[in-house]
Amino acid sequence: MISIIMPILNEAENLKRILPQLKQIKSSLPYELIIVDGGSQDGSQEIAGKYGTVYHFQEKNRGAQLRYGVSQAKGEILWFLHADSWFEEDLTNLFEKMVSILKQPNVSAGFFRITFKGKGWFYRYLGFSSHLRALHLGLIFGDQGMFISREIYHQVGGFEAIPLMEDFDLSRKLAKIGKFVPLGLRIFSSDRRFEGQKFRVHVKMHWYQWQYLHGKTPEELVKKYYKE
Repeated sequence: MISIIMPILNEAENLKRILPQLKQIKSSLPYELIIVDGGSQDGSQEIAGKYGTVYHFQEKNRGAQLRYGVSQAKGEILWFLHADSWFEEDLTNLFEKMVSILKQPNVSAGFFRITFKGKGWFYRYLGFSSHLRALHLGLIFGDQGMFISREIYHQVGGFEAIPLMEDFDLSRKLAKIGKFVPLGLRIFSSDRRFEGQKFRVHVKMHWYQWQYLHGKTPEELVKKYYKE
């Protein structure tokens, strides 16, 4: 079984796009959809409930939401997906392709090639550099649709219950035990966090990663991240 785990917070409009796409995946493998809500006020819970199992979390903490989602999952393969992602290609046999990748020797995780909604060279650069980062630096971020086996997830300790850097942290642990392999499909992602100040946000994200590596806690960083 494939367990699709999605943390959400006020994602009603995005859920209307991605959830029907997931429901239409043609595969011989069963799947479950687990949505962990961090306190939505826009009807996200009601929309998500039409497609999967919704768990109501008491705080906005993506790492904790993901970790809890895994604790409720039954699948041997865990696929972590953001609500503001979507697909524009045929997803037939997608789950079989995931399984094939994870069965390869020395592979700890798989991911998708990301394309951002925004137009222009900056967003092309973001997509290209994100792909290279995952391949050569061992860092898969949450919007790249990471998928891993349950066994490997628990072997490295899984997601930490932290409000920021949860994907950065897990990727670094996974990179120590295996390589990352891209699946030959694109995943599209919203550019909403870059709107109006894309260069500043891009630099800020790298600066926060550097601070995290040099001792700043996610709790300290998240206060600054959403304040700025």
